[in-house]
Amino acid sequence: MSGRGVVSLLVWLSCVPGMFVHSTMGTTLFGMQLAELAWPPSWQSLWLLCAVLASLAAWPMLGVLTLRWLENRPLHWRWPLVGTLMATCWMLPRGWILALFVAPGVLFAAYLCAWHVLGWRRAQRSSVAPPRADPERPADGL
Repeated sequence: MSGRGVVSLLVWLSCVPGMFVHSTMGTTLFGMQLAELAWPPSWQSLWLLCAVLASLAAWPMLGVLTLRWLENRPLHWRWPLVGTLMATCWMLPRGWILALFVAPGVLFAAYLCAWHVLGWRRAQRSSVAPPRADPERPADGL
């Protein structure tokens, strides 16, 4: 197993308790919000419902970031941006203390975001670079 594989395994294993707490609390909160949803729903209820759904969807996004990092294939810069927004939206109202449960995953995600964005930029620069002129061939094609 490569160094990246070991790091990924250790980070994901250290996140298992946090993922359990996060998913348990998230699904409970989601169920409570659905049960109390009146028509028309309040903005606070809608915000909380969207935040819970987005934060739960952030785990599979972190999995995709991790797999592509293991393959050494950076994703488009939008992936890390969307994943970061989805992961942090639940922390904004009152979840910063809960982020301690998933701190290794948050730190790993920050690293992966930087790696993917920089890797995507490098790939874009190399793909738009003009091909080197062949010194043996005349410029006008004669």
